[in-house]
Amino acid sequence: MQQLDQYVLFFLNGFHNQFFDVFFWYATDKIYYLPLYFIAVWLAYKQFGKKIWILLLFVILTVLLTDQICDFLKNTFFCRLRPTRNPDIASLIHTVNGYKGEIYGFPSAHACNTFGIAVFLYRIMRPKRWGFTLAVFAWAVIMSYSRIYLGVHYPFDILCGAALGSSIGFGVSLFFRKLVIKKGEV
Repeated sequence: MQQLDQYVLFFLNGFHNQFFDVFFWYATDKIYYLPLYFIAVWLAYKQFGKKIWILLLFVILTVLLTDQICDFLKNTFFCRLRPTRNPDIASLIHTVNGYKGEIYGFPSAHACNTFGIAVFLYRIMRPKRWGFTLAVFAWAVIMSYSRIYLGVHYPFDILCGAALGSSIGFGVSLFFRKLVIKKGEV
């Protein structure tokens, strides 16, 4: 399995050029998605009105859960070296601006966080916001691939992070629907 993971990493990490170096360097940074965040808040306000604060609290809960669970698994349980930290292959990995990331990378916190938020928002806002749903999932995919492009994650790190985040986002959305929507608070 690890050989396949490395093979796919080398393949996906190998599509480098100056344009992609710049694009994926910025694509991995959450700050550049501020317009998407503002659109999300605006659309949520249109759907939930003054009760938007409840939705925002659940988004924060989703991020806290995805981030903390992923960090615990990555740094305490699995401790799998990132490709850029693996002495056997580090010299073969294309990096951008010398970025190597922290020591451990399984599962990917970027993938976990973004897919957690994407699934949560999809489950809560989907009946009315297909364009937004597409944008949120595109954001999660681009953010996740950027981590492979930068050489700091194996594809399996991304897949497991996305699966974990999606599960957490789904669970929080169930909690939100049961607690908030069913009781008519929003």
